[in-house]
Amino acid sequence: MSILDEIVENKRREIEAAKATRPLSRLKEEAGSRVVARRPFGRLFNTQRVLIAEIKPKSPSGGTLIGRSSIDDVQGKLLETADLYAKSGADAISVLTDEKYFGGSLTLLQEVRARVPQAILRKDFILDEYQVYESLLAGADAYLLIAAILPSEELRRLQGLGTSLGMDCLVEVHDEDDLAEALGMDAAIIGINNRDLRTLETNVAVTERLMRHIPQGNFVVSESGIETAEEVRRVRALGIRGILVGTSILRSPDPLEKIKELKDALHG
Repeated sequence: MSILDEIVENKRREIEAAKATRPLSRLKEEAGSRVVARRPFGRLFNTQRVLIAEIKPKSPSGGTLIGRSSIDDVQGKLLETADLYAKSGADAISVLTDEKYFGGSLTLLQEVRARVPQAILRKDFILDEYQVYESLLAGADAYLLIAAILPSEELRRLQGLGTSLGMDCLVEVHDEDDLAEALGMDAAIIGINNRDLRTLETNVAVTERLMRHIPQGNFVVSESGIETAEEVRRVRALGIRGILVGTSILRSPDPLEKIKELKDALHG
């Protein structure tokens, strides 16, 4: 079993447990009665190249990223990171909400939402409409769908549900089969993940390979493995419209300067 298979299996159990505590019908009722002001995520790509800065306490490949010692106030450091991002040049914020493997939560997303002016992307392993409603109620402006873990019909359905709720969707691909799915469903924003979620290996050449098959005019975000201004310029030259960066910012001794360095390279 790959790490991706393990994560998906665990996620299915988490969803069923959440439904038992707070049924889908209740989420739909709350969604129908709550007005949440959306911040533009998809529209950002119409006029500019977009830098998405990520908040994730840990990852299977990178280990602990925020709060590295046992005595650290992890929650405090997470919110410090959100405060830094709020005054940075980041155009949007990605928040990992998977708890077991990435140390995140929907509560973290809500707390970040309350502290930053930027649009927020919920990153998780979304498999069910329940999670789309969760995203809406937690205050996310957009959410991630991973083509590799969803059947074609479900991928389309979950994107359509978000659209009906006024949310944007980033469809993540890693290979040619995933890309064919994303193009076939007319995904407005395609994320190319340079990390193979089955092996955790990262190679920016994945963006180079897949961009050859994407028609001009599609909005594309290069994700994972981007650490330097040189790498940003490398993917920018391919025609990408955005980058999503987490680890290299979180590990930087000066996250604000790192964001500036990457954004300057993104805009040339």
